[in-house]
Amino acid sequence: MSVGRGRCAAIFLALGLAVVVSGCSTAGTTAVDTDGLPGVWTGSGGGRVEFHADGRFSMKGIPAESVDFTWSEPRNGATRVSGAGTWQQQDIDEDSLQLMIDAGGSFPTDEEVATLMVAEDGPTQVLFFSTNVDKPYGYEIEKNP
Repeated sequence: MSVGRGRCAAIFLALGLAVVVSGCSTAGTTAVDTDGLPGVWTGSGGGRVEFHADGRFSMKGIPAESVDFTWSEPRNGATRVSGAGTWQQQDIDEDSLQLMIDAGGSFPTDEEVATLMVAEDGPTQVLFFSTNVDKPYGYEIEKNP
């Protein structure tokens, strides 16, 4: 069986395009838009994060599995957590935002960290709490209009 050069190119192009289209996710690779960050962001089940332009934030109702507990576990086995602190964009990778929790809320210590990354890019980004490199992304929050 003989396949012409033009037909081979078309098949290759179609297969190559399928590979490119199937691997298009940009979750976790886009820079966080810190200019658009200040305001109230909410997620499913009542989770809420409020970002302030001065680098402070407060959060409540965030699923406990969304925060990477480095020093402690939530008080009383809480499944949803709250806290406050400062936020900053990573110096090396602008594709993540660090939340340094310095006002305990649900935490017995005031030294917990959460990481946010971009789940969907656009005029208003959708952010997600990143806790596990094996998962595409975790708990999502969107800015309220």
